[in-house]
Amino acid sequence: MFDVGFWEKVKADDMSLPAGHSKDLLIEELEHLLRSSDAHQRDTLAFEILGEWILAGYLDHDLEDFGDRMCAALFRGLGDRDNDSVFGRSFGALCLGLAIERDNTASLVGAEVVQRWLGAFLMWWELENDLRGVTDPQRGVAHAVAHGADLFMAVARSRHLQPEQAKVLLGSIVVRLRMSDGTAFLLGEEDRLAYATMALLHRGDISAADFREAISPLSHLGRAEQRTDLDPAAYARLNSLNWLRAVYLQLHLGVQAMPWHADSSHFTRPVADRDAMLSVLKEVLRYYSYWFADRV
Repeated sequence: MFDVGFWEKVKADDMSLPAGHSKDLLIEELEHLLRSSDAHQRDTLAFEILGEWILAGYLDHDLEDFGDRMCAALFRGLGDRDNDSVFGRSFGALCLGLAIERDNTASLVGAEVVQRWLGAFLMWWELENDLRGVTDPQRGVAHAVAHGADLFMAVARSRHLQPEQAKVLLGSIVVRLRMSDGTAFLLGEEDRLAYATMALLHRGDISAADFREAISPLSHLGRAEQRTDLDPAAYARLNSLNWLRAVYLQLHLGVQAMPWHADSSHFTRPVADRDAMLSVLKEVLRYYSYWFADRV
């Protein structure tokens, strides 16, 4: 096992592979550190180094097996809440997303592999019980929702995603929002989920009718009279409202690719039913507040 000082030196050396060590052994150690309850070891060192190595192609020889290992990590302790097992699941999802990002760039794995990863991810995504953002200063962020959103973003831009699956992914985002009782999203999770939603919409596979059908269950949450200080279920309503707002703003203002995205042109594709989708969002948002003016 390598100590913290070793990894700090790797990071200081621009995350270059250290000479004289087995690459696979180093990767194995970093995978283990993704489960650490120490934020510095897990996030600042293990994830940043491993993430850089994935995108740089250092795992290309093992990308399929690596992705399978990250899928396995999604299920360790699944069902637990408020304990340290969430770190391995959440950071496993984040690294799985980077594996898909790497495939988006270099076309390394087949469709059946990405579909296998997607199936595991969706199962974890809808069953994860620990949705905390920050845990405490020592443990740092868990961020399962935000990391899942980043994985959605990668999958939405994958050549292996089938057109009919885009609607399924949008529906899964809505399911997660409706099942977010007891945890308020406080660290921008709704914005990252909205950005992932935009990636799905820019594919061109989702019509305005599909969009309406997918988000219509959120209208029922909007009608609910709930107080966040008394009813834990009210957080699902609050999270849904914030996501709807974020999607509305991003769809209205437009979004752009990030520097690490393989295809920077993805968001230049027009959303064909954009105006109709904005109208759908307005309709649903009206259920969430008495302050909006009556329709004219």
